[in-house]
Amino acid sequence: KIGMLHSSKVIDEVLKAVKICKIKKVIIDPVMVAKGGHPLINDNAIIKLKKIIKISSLVTPNIPEAEILSGMKIVNTNDMIMAAKKLLKLGSKNILIKGGHMKGKKVSDVFLNKSEYKIFINNKIRSKNTHGTGCTLSSAITTFFACGKSLNKSCELGIKYVNQSIRSNLNYGKGYGPINHLSSIKINRMFN
Repeated sequence: KIGMLHSSKVIDEVLKAVKICKIKKVIIDPVMVAKGGHPLINDNAIIKLKKIIKISSLVTPNIPEAEILSGMKIVNTNDMIMAAKKLLKLGSKNILIKGGHMKGKKVSDVFLNKSEYKIFINNKIRSKNTHGTGCTLSSAITTFFACGKSLNKSCELGIKYVNQSIRSNLNYGKGYGPINHLSSIKINRMFN
């Protein structure tokens, strides 16, 4: 799983390492835009990022990132599908556009490759504790994929895990907090 690559130099080094190590399963979460909408990488790094996408098994952009990579505005699920098709042309075998930035009561995540597409629809969970959802999702997908699940099934299971983690609604400190990564673990211990 490859997360934020903030500069052209870092992208070049990661690309070399992946080729040297002959890694076959590569999930890329192109962390490009901060939660508040500020860019996290410059235009040169975006150009290089498009090159590293060619070696990926799956790319998992959110809507603002997919807009930058595809060069189009995304306002609905059909736009997500069109953007995913454009991203396939960059060389990735599979795309999952995360729909959490879309307004509405439902969240649609679009999975697409050259032979199939699937839209995962879930209720939007209202919570201020959603920090890290994209990174957690790509990591969960990577884990399921590494265990032998198909990418389609890995995406489905990863999305379920993240939704469960948001739903548990941890509430640490003030402001936006993290999701609960331990939500799937039940502790049945009494404390005196």
